[in-house]
Amino acid sequence: MKILFSLLAADVCGKTRVAQDFQCHFQTLPWLARSLDLSPVDHVWDHLKLQMPSCDSVHDLELAVQDLWAHLPRDNIRCPINSMPERVAACIAAGGGPTRY
Repeated sequence: MKILFSLLAADVCGKTRVAQDFQCHFQTLPWLARSLDLSPVDHVWDHLKLQMPSCDSVHDLELAVQDLWAHLPRDNIRCPINSMPERVAACIAAGGGPTRY
């Protein structure tokens, strides 16, 4: 969950002071080149970002993410994960380039 907050904070807020303060407290994962097509997490972020309110503090950001995560429909997580075999096949067929995913 801490990694979730860190990645979402970085993605939603860019490099704002709140995001920078927030990231100091959590472990982050390295960004892999050309990994979007194979990352079901990115699709979850996209859904959460559309609903993310503006946050003035790390505490507000944490509460907003927790609330959005708690109310995220589980199909928004299951569908991208269940489509991984098709994602991998499409990525291989595209030679690592863009796919429809």
